[in-house]
Amino acid sequence: MLPRALVFFGRIDATPPRAALHFGLVRRTVEPMRPPKLTFGLCVALAVCLSLVSASHAQDAGADYAQLAKELEVRELTTLMFAKYNDANLAKIAAFLEKHPEGPEREKVMYLRAYSIWSLRRYEEAPQAYAALLAEFPKTKFKRLARIREAAAYLFSGQSDKALPRLQSLQEDHPDKPEIYARELAYALSRCGKQKEALRFMDAVEAEMAFGGKERLLPRIKTHFDKIRLIGKPLQAFSVKDHRTGETISPTTLKGKVVLIDFWATWCGPCLAEMPHVAKAHRELSEKGFVVFGVALDEDRSKMERMIAQRNMDWLHHFDGKKWKNELAVAFDVHSIPASLMIDRAGVVRAVNLRGKEVAALASKLLEQK
Repeated sequence: MLPRALVFFGRIDATPPRAALHFGLVRRTVEPMRPPKLTFGLCVALAVCLSLVSASHAQDAGADYAQLAKELEVRELTTLMFAKYNDANLAKIAAFLEKHPEGPEREKVMYLRAYSIWSLRRYEEAPQAYAALLAEFPKTKFKRLARIREAAAYLFSGQSDKALPRLQSLQEDHPDKPEIYARELAYALSRCGKQKEALRFMDAVEAEMAFGGKERLLPRIKTHFDKIRLIGKPLQAFSVKDHRTGETISPTTLKGKVVLIDFWATWCGPCLAEMPHVAKAHRELSEKGFVVFGVALDEDRSKMERMIAQRNMDWLHHFDGKKWKNELAVAFDVHSIPASLMIDRAGVVRAVNLRGKEVAALASKLLEQK
């Protein structure tokens, strides 16, 4: 209890619990303040206030999302979204997520963040963005696509060991839809040293899809399967001229070296995204016996030569101006790029379509073998 208060005219000696007063005083007792009782009416009023604040925040989030969608030119389908992606728009997305830590609009915006990072081919960053979406919205309508791209981004950034369990989880959850993960799972198995398992898996998928009425989906998948089946086999015969020196390039001239045959083009965004990894491997390992042999699927000679000079692509090159009809593209049945083959010193294919840091990692390992 608080001590009583004394209201007076004159001097006070404050010695609780009572005070000695002088010069005539007026004594008044002031009771301590007590909190008001929470009546039903007050509870209703508080609830209404909270509801209004929540509604106001929801309206702000909805208006901000509408503006963001307009600026990013978002197009929405049932389980897909498309938008303009660049660093400026990523900054806008980040600002929205910081301003609105809760709310249903976050699901779409978090998907747009992951989609943009993926589309910018920042594969080392993409897994975390898709994982964040799945963690906050485990039942998101984008769930299947997010899981596939999370795994594929690990694969494309040279982290096959992280991609494999995620792809196997997709296989367990969708055993009747191998077309959505079969290509990536086959690559992951092969790159994780499970080539025999990859071969069995590919055979099973082809049979299942053929008998399951999905033949129209097979050709695109099979082109990748056929590349994986090259692993462990000798490099097929060919003979072409180096674009810059005119010297012959063939399996015979390459024997004794560790070789990356890299199919690319100046107009291929994913190819250019991979180029820094190829250049780094060449720069660090060329003196040890690592050779890069680039096969350009370009039509414009001058454009191709400018890019070679600008990016210091100081390695072997083949160019015949025939694009997809390039002599080696036809010989190796290349229908999509980037595409590559890693060849060991004995002229045997040891890996196909490597990405990211896996290029240098495998090249280093093969160089150690005599």
